[in-house]
Amino acid sequence: MEASLPAKINTSDPIALRYLMTETIFDVAHNAINAVEPPAREAEFLGEPKQVPRFSFCGQNQRNYLFLTQDRQNEWMSGTAMDAFIKTLAALKLTMDDVAVLNLAKLTEAPSVDDLSLFFKPKVVVSLGASLVWPEQQGIIVFPTHSFDEMLTDAEKKRVFWTTIKTLLL
Repeated sequence: MEASLPAKINTSDPIALRYLMTETIFDVAHNAINAVEPPAREAEFLGEPKQVPRFSFCGQNQRNYLFLTQDRQNEWMSGTAMDAFIKTLAALKLTMDDVAVLNLAKLTEAPSVDDLSLFFKPKVVVSLGASLVWPEQQGIIVFPTHSFDEMLTDAEKKRVFWTTIKTLLL
């Protein structure tokens, strides 16, 4: 005589459930992503972080010193200006690893100050003849000055730059 199973089994005993439920009901991989994204308005309301744009820059930005240039003819600045810039950094006991040089003229569109702040997290912003106006923000020192090419041809501009920059970065 065969024993018949009841039509319904109702238990909450974990040991019994382990033997009764041998099939995988669902499996979530460790690297699974959420396929359901909230609508844009809901995402904004939830305070999800804004995507930070990427910038191509020279240096490693280890000390968060951002130098902005605006040179349409060169990648960062002219060769003579770059040599003078590197010598200036060396005199301040800095290297290119400590700074970031961003040429605004090479960007497809003008970046916002907020985007630059999020990406570079600057302590000091030195605008080397760049047209971007950086408003004073708490914790960020802004120094608008002339391009290195202009300073190389005018001793007074060079003197004012050196006097100011050594107080900012030392």
